[in-house]
Amino acid sequence: MVRKGRTVIVIFTDADACPVKADIDRIAQSYQIASYFVFTFSHISSAEYYSKSIMLDAEPEAVDMYIINHVKAGDVVITQDNGLAAVALQKEAVVLSPRGRQFQSHEIDGLLLSRYEGIQMKRGKVKRKSTSSFSRKDRERFVHALTTCLTNV
Repeated sequence: MVRKGRTVIVIFTDADACPVKADIDRIAQSYQIASYFVFTFSHISSAEYYSKSIMLDAEPEAVDMYIINHVKAGDVVITQDNGLAAVALQKEAVVLSPRGRQFQSHEIDGLLLSRYEGIQMKRGKVKRKSTSSFSRKDRERFVHALTTCLTNV
């Protein structure tokens, strides 16, 4: 098991529409790290994983709140959600996006502003610029980032 000091590291994944679950699962198993895929019932999958599945009611922010309430300093959070990333950073977790970006604590204000703007645009039915399709390079970057993160603990 990977440990930071005396604390066992845990991986929490915001698994609603997460494109790298199989990669997370494989890496968590190889490092013998506890890993949780947290998702709502509307994103249920028949795939079997080493990681434990935490299924929640399809309530707004249910996944975020579960992760926020369980993550500890030194844990790893994988999410595309800027709000969850900001709170996890405040709790001193390591936060990665599925595209391999590691969020930094000095970005918290910008992450929260981006989330706020996204909510305002959604309410006003303004279409946001979409991100590019998830690529093989994105997957490779993520695998490298997660492996590096766990190796450097």
